[in-house]
Amino acid sequence: MKYFFSTSEIPEYPFVLFGWSHLLLILWVVLFGFIVIRMAMKGDDKRKQRLRWFLMILFLVWEIEWQVWHIITDTWTAQEHLPLHMCSIMVWVSMYGLWSGKRWVFNLMYFFGIAGAIQAIITPDAHYAFPHFRFMNTLFSHSLLVISGFWVVFIEGFRPTSRDLKNAFIVVNVYSIPVYLVNLAVGSHYLYLGAKPETASLMDYFPEWPFYYPLLVGILGLIMLAMYLPFARKPKPVPG
Repeated sequence: MKYFFSTSEIPEYPFVLFGWSHLLLILWVVLFGFIVIRMAMKGDDKRKQRLRWFLMILFLVWEIEWQVWHIITDTWTAQEHLPLHMCSIMVWVSMYGLWSGKRWVFNLMYFFGIAGAIQAIITPDAHYAFPHFRFMNTLFSHSLLVISGFWVVFIEGFRPTSRDLKNAFIVVNVYSIPVYLVNLAVGSHYLYLGAKPETASLMDYFPEWPFYYPLLVGILGLIMLAMYLPFARKPKPVPG
């Protein structure tokens, strides 16, 4: 328990990328997601609604615990803990989407919930290893984003169009403008605008700010395009 709540800047058990605890949590994400989606696919409307509430409650619990833990341990700062990172804001967007069932929210949950959270699970911004609270919270909360992204496809029947793809890409770029202004105001680096993450990630191979931003946007665009392609309409055969 002492390690679980440790606030030491030099953790006793530091996070190891693709270490055993990291790989086990990735496996948990796959299994838990498969079970939830499968239960919903085989269930009636009442079961689906119960599972929606189950996911919403998990989202809320992990987010509240995350904020409260930092407040209690006196580690909360406006530079790091405002819900402005893509995955942080998507927690609230996903809860709203599961509750409201609005198609435009499904669009954001699919493209950003999956694309952003999978990257964060593979290369998490984590300093502590299992079973530290921050490690558990980071991996579990991001896994919910991935599960919710697949939920809208397999359970809600969402099928993105080329217009959805374009709108989602515009949204993320427009969103980055006020976030960058917040970064300038409080000295933060939300959305990694201004600085790379401190932990290992693909961005380690990028040039420094601001030159890595076009690469980041380009890679995001390619990932979103790849996510859209399975749903792209096939051209109708021309009569012979």
